[in-house]
Amino acid sequence: MKELLILAAKSVGLFPMVAAFLAVFYFLIELIDLTVKALGFSGTAFQTVTISPQAQTAALAIVFLAGISEMLGQSVALVVNRVPLYRFLASLSFTGIIYALTAMTWGLAVLAVAPLTRVGALGFSDFLPVTGILSLAFAPRLLGVFSIAPYFGSALGKLLEAWSLALAVFGLHIGLGLPMGAAAFCGIVGWVVSFVLRGFLGNALAKPLSRLKVAVYGSAMDKTPRQLVDDIIARLKKETQL
Repeated sequence: MKELLILAAKSVGLFPMVAAFLAVFYFLIELIDLTVKALGFSGTAFQTVTISPQAQTAALAIVFLAGISEMLGQSVALVVNRVPLYRFLASLSFTGIIYALTAMTWGLAVLAVAPLTRVGALGFSDFLPVTGILSLAFAPRLLGVFSIAPYFGSALGKLLEAWSLALAVFGLHIGLGLPMGAAAFCGIVGWVVSFVLRGFLGNALAKPLSRLKVAVYGSAMDKTPRQLVDDIIARLKKETQL
């Protein structure tokens, strides 16, 4: 079907336009397909992402969108701080990029701890497959937009994080053929190493990161979304009592 559409477009001189449209369309189809399969612990999704560059790109797009979803869930903080639209869009992109960098850091950490297992070292040539697997494991975080919910948001956030970690272990096991024990060690210890590294870099680069945050958001954003929601609820209760 795809080939027929391209041939038809080429015959009427619309090849570049239609080819671009089809490329985006089929990329979105693959992104959705990978997401649905990953959420259901489908081995084929993780096997595909280890060998297909397009699937690896789609997996990174999933991470990026997961970051956007979480920032949308925290958008009350941006609204209360009266962030302009262009800064709002910049904050979404900024969070998506941070998520993508997190997946890459996690991938490097997995490569670093792999020699500690009986499986031995994973080569740097495995970086893209490993990062693709870990990026795909972020699929549950696409639901992060709901983490702002007053009563179950915190529990949902923890559930999504545990779901992602389980997918990462499953993906390393199925996608790379690692024994389950080695996959669990690499996935979990790699996550811990990347978490500690991010924390260390966050403290070491606190001042420039703070300036970058202000540049993106337009304010220091000192209060968390949950604190802002609590403030709004307290204010409404106070007004109803008057």
